[in-house]
Amino acid sequence: MTSLAPATVDRLATMLRDGSTNIDAARMLGIDKQTAARYRASLGIGPAPKRPAPNRSTLTIEQKFMTYTRPVEGGHLEWTGRRTKQNGTPVFTHHERQHTARSIAFRAAHRRDPEGYVTAECDQPEWCVAPEHVEDEPGRTRLRAQLAAVVGTATNLAECNRGHDTATHRRYDRNGHPYCGTCHQEAKRARQALT
Repeated sequence: MTSLAPATVDRLATMLRDGSTNIDAARMLGIDKQTAARYRASLGIGPAPKRPAPNRSTLTIEQKFMTYTRPVEGGHLEWTGRRTKQNGTPVFTHHERQHTARSIAFRAAHRRDPEGYVTAECDQPEWCVAPEHVEDEPGRTRLRAQLAAVVGTATNLAECNRGHDTATHRRYDRNGHPYCGTCHQEAKRARQALT
C-alpha cells in the first residue's frame, strides 16, 4: 500500500467519513482512487452514500401520485397520468421505477403493501384511484362476499366443478357472483397461449 503522510491520512479519513467518494477524495488530495479505496477499507469506513440522480424528483411517492389525479364528484380521484398499453393500468415512474397508481393509493390508505391486484371497488372502476375506493385481493374478496350474501348469490359448495377447494379459491365478480379463481386463471393462461 502506498504510504501517505499522517496529515494526508487524517484529511482523507475526514473526507471519506463526510461522504466523499474515493474518486473525489483522490482528486482533492492528489492520490489515485485505488489508494483512497485501500485506506477506506483499512480505516473501516463504509462506501460513500449513493448520490441521487440530478433529475430525481424531490416529491415523495404519494405526492408524485397526487400530481396525476383530479378530484371528481363523489369522492373519486380520476387518473390523468399514463396507462399501460396492454390493459390500461394506471402507472407512473418515481425514482426510475414504475409503480401502479392503485397500489400506491392502497398503501396510502392502509399503510401496508397490497396482496395481489388492486382494483377500484367503487362505481367508477375504470379510472378511479381514490385511496378510499381501492382494495387488494383479500379486501375485494371480503367485500364481494358480503355483497353475495346480501343479493343472495352466495353458495355453500365446498368445491368448484374441477375440484378446487372454494374456501381457498373462491372469488366474486363485481355483482357478487362466485367463481373459482384458479379455474379463471387457467382459462386466462389458455387464451393467452392461443394468441
